[in-house]
Amino acid sequence: MIVSIIGSDGRLGTSLKKVMNNRLDYVYCNSKHCDEEAIMESDVSVLAVPITETIKILDRYYTKKLIIETCSIKTPFRKYKGHFISIHPLFGPISCEKRKKILVIKDLSIPNYGSVLDELFPSYEFLEMDLEEHDKIMAIAQAIPYLLSLSVNVPEINIDMNSYNALKALINLRENENPDIMIDSIKLNPFAKPLIRKLLKNISQFEK
Repeated sequence: MIVSIIGSDGRLGTSLKKVMNNRLDYVYCNSKHCDEEAIMESDVSVLAVPITETIKILDRYYTKKLIIETCSIKTPFRKYKGHFISIHPLFGPISCEKRKKILVIKDLSIPNYGSVLDELFPSYEFLEMDLEEHDKIMAIAQAIPYLLSLSVNVPEINIDMNSYNALKALINLRENENPDIMIDSIKLNPFAKPLIRKLLKNISQFEK
């Protein structure tokens, strides 16, 4: 099997190169100018690029080649249902060899996704869920923390307090994430919007 990783030098792409089956043949692409050649010469292509770029690639190739999409929001991919494989790796560069779990969006993916994923990630556990369940969870677990991390700045102070340390840890989320991906994870998740409205309402009471 020939596998291409599109976005191979990014945060997720670097992780995928570490953990995917090393007995397969790989084509690495980290430029918008090489994705067509890489995808067309591969049996499977794994996209490790932001949501907007993923949509562009799927629009061009989802009826021609087998594509695996890895984004943290799934609602934008509803229109490709049954023509690709949708996963959400639960790891990054530091945790990729310890946190061996991958979410699979079963109602979006092709029926025989299991055999493909087993070959690509032989030592990983696959957790199945549907699109709506996934995006509701990500609204809580990702969109709101990302929103707070992008919105808050505090000065460095020399004090060791649990509350301050927790705040700094939240702010520091943005240090290890792609800001465009963080923004897309907030703006493109429809289940995040009511949570944001509730958060803003709760904050507004302290302005009175």
